[in-house]
Amino acid sequence: MASPVTVAPAPPAADLTPTLEHTVAQAGAARALAARLVERGLRTVYFVGCGGSYYSTFPAQDLMERHSHGPAAYRMTAGEMIHRGLAGLDESALVVASSHSGATPETLEAVRLAKKAGATVAGIARCADGRTSPLAEEADALFDYPSEVTVTEPKAIHFTQLALAVLEAAGALPDPEGAWRAVAAVPEALTAAKHEVAPLGERVGAQWRDARLVYVLGAGPNFGAANALAACYLQEMNWLHASAVNAGDFFHGPFEIVGQHPVLVLNGEDETRAMGERAVAFAERYYDTWSVLDSKDFTLPGVPAAQRGLISPLAVASAARRLLDFCAAERGHNPAQRRYMYRVDY
Repeated sequence: MASPVTVAPAPPAADLTPTLEHTVAQAGAARALAARLVERGLRTVYFVGCGGSYYSTFPAQDLMERHSHGPAAYRMTAGEMIHRGLAGLDESALVVASSHSGATPETLEAVRLAKKAGATVAGIARCADGRTSPLAEEADALFDYPSEVTVTEPKAIHFTQLALAVLEAAGALPDPEGAWRAVAAVPEALTAAKHEVAPLGERVGAQWRDARLVYVLGAGPNFGAANALAACYLQEMNWLHASAVNAGDFFHGPFEIVGQHPVLVLNGEDETRAMGERAVAFAERYYDTWSVLDSKDFTLPGVPAAQRGLISPLAVASAARRLLDFCAAERGHNPAQRRYMYRVDY
């Protein structure tokens, strides 16, 4: 068993709650945009981004797949939009594209391609101090956030709000009043989760301190958070080898070897929860070093009980981001350090 955590992590960002409040305050703009587009015959929605922006699309896509008979929805990396011909990319499409800087080259190229095809583009990007960005200038509508630090949450919230707005406008959203009440509670709920995940942070910080590889399992809307944790927070920001495994594929090969390294299972309260629980039951029986990030451990104040499944993927993603801080502290790694990103041509 790993020894207890000995190094205190950086505290949660001071601007967390105000940034989340700024983000959810734009729900009305999302609903207005969706209503106009549905009235004009919206047929297809594309959720697009690179890296963390792409991983933030998973909860929104899950909502559309579960509730919408039309418009159809797809998620993809910006590179895939650029290099593949898309039959639905025309004047009846909405492209929701996210880039923190508003200047990611692939995302901008995808946006310009979409606009050339006649699609409406909703951009998601940081906007602060009166500064604009290429994405803000290209987009037909901008959904923004002011923080340079609180980034994971506003992207996922904006994607989710736009998905909810489209579903509502199309008459496909169950209990719209309850859904929007839950969204309004997100700032307080996610702020609480960020603090409530601390005991798990201490546990995985100790487990990952000397690890050579970490596996992260997730399913459905939480698989985006699993990928973000593995690719962005561990590989990119901690220089720790990591791999995300879909809990639905876990028993079709990976479980033979995964347990030789620390394993973290991300569990929400959505319809795919049973997939994560099955992986946890296996880990309890056969693995030595494993943990669970479970949204049921979070109070999510203000979120109606019937809507916890809607909000839990956002809480899981936010809490998973917090684990980065514990890992970096224990490993003595500066998460802002890069070998290649922003430093060389690629």
